[in-house]
Amino acid sequence: MASSTDENKNKLADTGFISEKIKQRPINRKKLLRRTAITFFLAIIFGIVACFTFLLLQPVFSDQLYPEAEPEAISLPEENVQNELTPEEMIAVEHEIAAEEAEIFESAQKDQIDEAIASYSFDASDYSKMMASLKQVSTEVSRSIVTVTALSSDTNWFSESFESSGSSSGVIIATNVSYYYIAVPAAAITDAETIRVTFFDGAVSTAEVSLTDDVTGLSVISVSRTSLTETTRSKVATSSLGSSNSGSLTGLPVMAVGSPLGTQGSIAYGIITSEKTALGLEDSYYKLLTTDIYGSKTGSGVIANLSGQVIGIIDMSYNKSDLENHICAIGITELKSLFEDLSNGRDRAYLGIHGATIPNDIQISMNIPAGAYITTTELNSPAMMAGIQSGDIITSINGTEISSYEQLVSKLAGCAPDDVISVTVLRQGPNDYVELDIDITLSSATHN
Repeated sequence: MASSTDENKNKLADTGFISEKIKQRPINRKKLLRRTAITFFLAIIFGIVACFTFLLLQPVFSDQLYPEAEPEAISLPEENVQNELTPEEMIAVEHEIAAEEAEIFESAQKDQIDEAIASYSFDASDYSKMMASLKQVSTEVSRSIVTVTALSSDTNWFSESFESSGSSSGVIIATNVSYYYIAVPAAAITDAETIRVTFFDGAVSTAEVSLTDDVTGLSVISVSRTSLTETTRSKVATSSLGSSNSGSLTGLPVMAVGSPLGTQGSIAYGIITSEKTALGLEDSYYKLLTTDIYGSKTGSGVIANLSGQVIGIIDMSYNKSDLENHICAIGITELKSLFEDLSNGRDRAYLGIHGATIPNDIQISMNIPAGAYITTTELNSPAMMAGIQSGDIITSINGTEISSYEQLVSKLAGCAPDDVISVTVLRQGPNDYVELDIDITLSSATHN
């Protein structure tokens, strides 16, 4: 029994077991490198997509989370002609004063007053006092005058870079909590890379173009109020815009401020010699004011009355050849609506017509219908392309009756570029006027 047990133990001891050894798969360096490169490439693609997504959505989220307040709309004040004295009013005031004084001193002192006046001799001190008074007014006007300098880079024949510049006077026409708005000749800032504005106290800032009017050649630029110190803001002033349509201005004493003599900061005095000349610009009825002030052909600035109110923007390009050095200006009344639109960045519609209002007596005597009489149309203008001709009379726009050229201009001011207007036109036929209905697509009279 014992031998059998030992025999079984030997058999178990001699039994062999299979031993398995698991080897790790060898690293494929090529595959590892390829996967690493693919991962790195996908990470770059993800980063690029994330950046573009952030750039596209950031303004949207920023506007939603931190909405920026829109600049306050510019609205120029209504004309106040109470403080303006026409030559007739000046004479009337003098007569009233003289009458009051006569009533007071008529009795016992009349002879003494007459004798004193007759014996009084004006001397240089009186003249100095008068000029000092004018100087005080002109200084106040100068607070709203700025020097606008256009800077641009150029290259000479030797490929050497240099900076060129040109200056003109501008006037602060309006302001709000964010910006100063300045009217300036468009020619002064054409092709400018940088627009630099120098204020009354010598402070300098940069400006951006709001809009430019292609009809008048005037631009409005804006300067951020935060770019100026509190001291400068307290010294500069917004101009007081008067009226160029308050009675007769001929003979009115005025001053030219800005650079009427071709030098920045120059001032000259004189009178208005003419006010009835129409500029004849398309879609408008701007009025030209001429003076007896002898200035520069390149003069700029403003014309102001003795109350310090601006009544005209100097523009020497409309002078006659025999008066090319006499200061002239575009009347401020007709420019106010333009300045509002340019300051607010509101594009103006362009029709491209020149016209006039036919006086009532001529309408009756020659049997001409009331309306806006078209003298000419600009080449390739919307009016010409639609078939408007010289001699046509526009009697309505979009169903609104038009009885004068001024009404037509006012109606256009309420339109926008690309508007389609329906115009009723009377055209002279063989026997009578023929009524035509014409649709016109307006273009733009402004650009940035």
